[in-house]
Amino acid sequence: MKIKVTYAENEKEKKAKHEAIVKKLFPDAKVKETAPKDGFLHTVLTIPKPKEYTK
Repeated sequence: MKIKVTYAENEKEKKAKHEAIVKKLFPDAKVKETAPKDGFLHTVLTIPKPKEYTK
């Protein structure tokens, strides 16, 4: 699953909070920062699929 966070330069604190919450829930989540585009910054949080499925 991928979560894309788009934010302005002055919203970095909110982005950090979102990132911390996702990392707390899913410790193996990967974080990728992308280049600024159209005046906004972007972060993509990738959560890998679980190795074993439970029913």
